Amino acid sequence: MYYYIYDEFIQDKRYEKELIRIENRLADLGITGKISRLALFRDPTEMIADEVSRGVSTVVAVGNDQTVRKIIDVVADQNVIFGLIPLGTPNNLAKLLGLPEGVPACDILSARSIETIDLGSVNGRRFISGLSVPNFSAEITYDGKFKIEPARPGTLEIRNLAGAEISRETLADPRDGLFETTIRVGLKKGWNFFKKQKYGESLLTSRRLAIRSREPISLIADGEEMIDKRFDIRMNPQPLQVITSRRRMF
Repeated sequence: MYYYIYDEFIQDKRYEKELIRIENRLADLGITGKISRLALFRDPTEMIADEVSRGVSTVVAVGNDQTVRKIIDVVADQNVIFGLIPLGTPNNLAKLLGLPEGVPACDILSARSIETIDLGSVNGRRFISGLSVPNFSAEITYDGKFKIEPARPGTLEIRNLAGAEISRETLADPRDGLFETTIRVGLKKGWNFFKKQKYGESLLTSRRLAIRSREPISLIADGEEMIDKRFDIRMNPQPLQVITSRRRMF
């Protein structure tokens, strides 16, 4: 059984025709299901849990990256299959999963090519693609064994499926149970002939990370900003089953 979660923004009139086409295609494919709409004062946790108790096995988000962020925690807790019909922007996760926008995504949903991927957690909030800290100068501990603190501010990327910039060539494998962590800092005497800054980069893998800062820092988790002095990051014990296409980027 399918359960569709519509984000609030797709009720805008500009999405009306595309939404009708999506619903018609789902009916043609025989994969219609109950529809619920996210709203400012409506908690998706209870909505989804109730439907799972009634037999729903696949929860489909209709929207963008922010839509996924709103429901990923409860989807992970309920141990159901996750699907996505991309509408609107940004939709970086859809690109990584190989999902086209709008109606064509319905056919991929129907084909049910399911991958089991790792899911990360930062301070109790799940994330799929990765984390980034654009101005990183804090201490980071890897698997409780050793610590690193950059000598000068740099950028930090912690990748599960990808980093903050999905256009980068290197994508982490979301099925290996490990995060790829990159710290990139400018070299003190690192200028080339064209007056461009040279950078030093370290790449490590781990299952668990701890960030500690003397001052609050900004961390971006799948596009959402979190501000704190302490971030505890780990692999979620339960992986995520997600519907993808053959065009996925992993």
